[in-house]
Amino acid sequence: MSANKNILVLAKYFQGDLNPFDEAALEIALSLDDAKITVLAMAPLSCKPALEQLTRLGLDAILISDTSFAGSDTIATSRILATAISLIQPDLIFTGRQSVDGDTGQVPFMVSELTGFQLHQSVLGFAKDGLLLKDGTTIHPGQQELFTFEKIAQLRTPSIFSTKREIKILTNKELNLSQNQIGLVGSRTKVIASYPNNDDRRFIQFIPYDSLDKIIKESLNKQPNIIIKNAKKSAKVHYVGDIETVALTYGEEAIHLELENKTVEECIKIIHDEKPKIILWEENPAIKELASRVAIRLDCGLCADCTNARYEGDMMVYTRPAFSKNVLADVIATSPISMATIRKTNANNDIAIVIGRGAKEHLDHIKKLAEKWNAKIYCSRPVADEQVLDYTHQVGLTGTIIAPKVCIDIGASGAVQHIAGINKSQTIIAINMDKNAPIFDYADYGIIMDSANI
Repeated sequence: MSANKNILVLAKYFQGDLNPFDEAALEIALSLDDAKITVLAMAPLSCKPALEQLTRLGLDAILISDTSFAGSDTIATSRILATAISLIQPDLIFTGRQSVDGDTGQVPFMVSELTGFQLHQSVLGFAKDGLLLKDGTTIHPGQQELFTFEKIAQLRTPSIFSTKREIKILTNKELNLSQNQIGLVGSRTKVIASYPNNDDRRFIQFIPYDSLDKIIKESLNKQPNIIIKNAKKSAKVHYVGDIETVALTYGEEAIHLELENKTVEECIKIIHDEKPKIILWEENPAIKELASRVAIRLDCGLCADCTNARYEGDMMVYTRPAFSKNVLADVIATSPISMATIRKTNANNDIAIVIGRGAKEHLDHIKKLAEKWNAKIYCSRPVADEQVLDYTHQVGLTGTIIAPKVCIDIGASGAVQHIAGINKSQTIIAINMDKNAPIFDYADYGIIMDSANI
């Protein structure tokens, strides 16, 4: 596949490392013939040496860095990136589907809306001289198109004979954005607290593997414990998508906004007419994209992938996992309209089996266990990223939320994003060879065993 194009790769660094989704985007760009590649990163000046190392791959690099940009949320970040893009004027933009720290996936949608670049989501590889997307379509890159990438490639290492290139620095002097558009002041969401994820912890009982059948049978007959949360509700919330039940958890009255399959302009008109104060959007790919585009156009705070919410002090406080660790963050929208994306719980079989990275090599054994109990098989995001199972099988904050009577979780470490996908299960049985795996803090029963022995 050849592409005589100017390709701009948007890259994000977190704790000194390049976001692996962006690494994949850059590697694919490098594999194209005759492409002129520029990496654009918004980061502190301390990331300059890392960018200089990237230039040894034969590309240019631009660092957006200004102390006034510190604390920018997705809306402020998208404004800054879009302004820089207008100065660079690339033919194509490549970037990761999301970052591993914020994990919102909103920025590509917002940048697309601000720049007018047509968005193509989730590149999985090459096909027929084009880029193969997650939905099965193949796109031949043209002009003013933005592609997001899954973790489908590892970045090559530079030749020992390669040399560094000079990094161009862009500050707000060049971008000329007002202070109410950037940084903390220009952000429309604000983190007000962060704390360990203790609410979902369970009291585990360790059992031998030969007791698994007995525990499954007992758990299938166990009556659920009904726990009422979210006592504090707003008088009224509006919602988009199939989440009426979820919306009624957070509002005394839930009003459906018919924004699905509407254009951004149509959505904005409906919102202006209805004058909602709180909008909850169903967290699915199409609605999430629409929510992000509407948010950047209306300058509204959009809190992503929320797992809980409460009405407090005349505002909605949203809770979401943060930083890919077992930490939760409380986030508010500082704009007149408060918006959030929230996942609904899907109806499931009585028994679900979830495969983590530690069990991906033993899928055949696990399928036999699933057949025995008529269980549906799911997987963690790393397993889906490695294409062991399709993304339709993925559970977690960015996948499906399941609520079976029994969830058998095999080989998953237990990151908070993963726990968010299974914690509504009535009984959780975790199987892991690492006795210190965090998953055991969130399970009712634990089996310390290599999944190869299933």
